[in-house]
Amino acid sequence: MEAIKRILITGGGAPGAPGILKSIAKEAPELTIYACDTQPETAGKLLANGYFTVPLGTAPNFVEILLAKCVEHRIQAVLPITTRELEPLSKARSKFAQAGIHLIVSESKNLDIANDKGKLYTHLSQHSIPVPAFGIANTYAAYEEIKQALKKDHKRFIIKPCKANGSRGFRIVDSSVDKHDLLFNHKPSSTYISEEELDQTLHQPFPPLLVSEYLPGDEYTVDCLVQDGVPQLIIPRRRDKMNAGISVAGEIVNNTEIIAYCTDILATLKLHGPIGIQVKYSANNTPLIVEINPRIQGTTVALMGAGINIPLLSITNGLQSKSLNETPIKWGTRFIRHYEELYF
Repeated sequence: MEAIKRILITGGGAPGAPGILKSIAKEAPELTIYACDTQPETAGKLLANGYFTVPLGTAPNFVEILLAKCVEHRIQAVLPITTRELEPLSKARSKFAQAGIHLIVSESKNLDIANDKGKLYTHLSQHSIPVPAFGIANTYAAYEEIKQALKKDHKRFIIKPCKANGSRGFRIVDSSVDKHDLLFNHKPSSTYISEEELDQTLHQPFPPLLVSEYLPGDEYTVDCLVQDGVPQLIIPRRRDKMNAGISVAGEIVNNTEIIAYCTDILATLKLHGPIGIQVKYSANNTPLIVEINPRIQGTTVALMGAGINIPLLSITNGLQSKSLNETPIKWGTRFIRHYEELYF
């Protein structure tokens, strides 16, 4: 493959886009970086060398228009950062390859598992990988049965649509939570809900729902770089503080237990590119998976402080011949993320 000179980062209006764009530009100023989004005015537009708009990733003409734009602007590699774009792009890999464009995305059959929490938990269980106690509910009766089974061993449990990203649909179910305290001392984005409130909601039709044990321990985001199913980097970040589900403070930790656990997970899935794995410790201090994000995560740029530029490495495949031990990582690096303004 000829040297990559022109790249595209999708999702220019996503919260993580500015950090990803800046991290690539900082260490590879020779690259011409394009961004795109459904909106005409985004932070990505101001930070990229070039910009264009595209339809939603779920639109029937999304792939056709994105490919045409890439050809027009002579794009050589595309790094998607929006979950809904992954599946249609994966199915169109051959079309982009014929145009000489490298798509940094996993194969569709593997995305189908990674993007569906119900399928993921079932898949890992079948491969003897520990996962939280769980069930998948499609009806209120199924939910009620799973709930009663979980309550025998757990005070709290959680729900989340099997196919959702971010904090959409996620709730911690706990009837002992003080509603007065929630109303006056917590922001409206609080994820707690009582059984009674949830029961009322689930009497209406709902999408397939993952119902699983609540994991009360430390939470980690694990940034992975995978080359055709083979992990090149696995770096845990402890999530010390979050804002609307996004890490805003934490520490890069050489947690060998979590690294080994994620290595086992990745061995069962032939993923490709930058991958995020959410892991949380259970009540008995066992690391268990929460979910996989089979794309680059916005907070991955926190690793810049530890000497690792995942966005750039994802584009260049620079670690293809290196092992983990050959990549120096500044373990123990702490980070705080903050808002930054752009003017135009």
